[in-house]
Amino acid sequence: MIFRTAPVKKYLKHQHQKQIWRILISETDKLLIEERNMETKEVFFSCYDLTTKENIFSELQFEQKSWIGIEAMENDCIIFHFYRKPDMPQHKGFFVFSMKEKKILWQNDTYAYFFSDEKRIVAFLQQFEGKLFTQFDLLTGEVTENYGDDFAHVNFLKQETDAKKSYGSYAFPEVFNPLDDDPVFDTVRTVVSKYNISGQVELIEKAGLLYFSFHEKRDDIYTQHFYICTSRNGSVLCSDILNKSIPKYAVDSFFLYKSFLLLMKEKQSLEIYSVHVPSGKMA
Repeated sequence: MIFRTAPVKKYLKHQHQKQIWRILISETDKLLIEERNMETKEVFFSCYDLTTKENIFSELQFEQKSWIGIEAMENDCIIFHFYRKPDMPQHKGFFVFSMKEKKILWQNDTYAYFFSDEKRIVAFLQQFEGKLFTQFDLLTGEVTENYGDDFAHVNFLKQETDAKKSYGSYAFPEVFNPLDDDPVFDTVRTVVSKYNISGQVELIEKAGLLYFSFHEKRDDIYTQHFYICTSRNGSVLCSDILNKSIPKYAVDSFFLYKSFLLLMKEKQSLEIYSVHVPSGKMA
């Protein structure tokens, strides 16, 4: 990234020459990255503490090296799932891994994950007709409740749990409307007018800063550009290229979490920047 002033500073960089498949952040600010080797299909997991920059683990693998994925992160634990069949998307079986102890706490091979919170996992056993639901203790795997086939009650519990989860610390880009005549966005219009853009401009406006990306098209090849500007006077703070020489649009390339900017580059690199703004303006 090319910096012109100092509100945005490098914080962390993750790059292991594999395709980044998924990114999750826990309520305790643990950043979990799932990566895959597209040739061998093997999956790797890395985790950082965003508060301290600690690399909790790097390129972690399990006995099953390909057909697993992430269900959720709860109470500094990661819930991983298996697949019913390698070439099928349905999940079956799961295990709980402690980030603190760096070990598997327990595993269940017959149930499929449904939802979880900081104390429990609710999972189901697929029957010929319908499902049987059971509640497990998150840390021990002990059965704490049997719900049978009462899907209505279990779904109500899931809705209650989902409603308690907060996403107020995140900001994701929205499509910029070029017809918006607000002068705050004049800088965006000025920047993109210099390029032969294709598609939409994605924009986050937060705490006096404008974060936006767009695609430049040349000979059916795209370059994805990224800029940060001030909304007050239109100053360009920094610019970068997120993807070069790509055959189609790249999506989900940047977002904000608390005072961090996360940038995905070339599907293989995650760069994290700290954003300094006056007190009270990140809300």
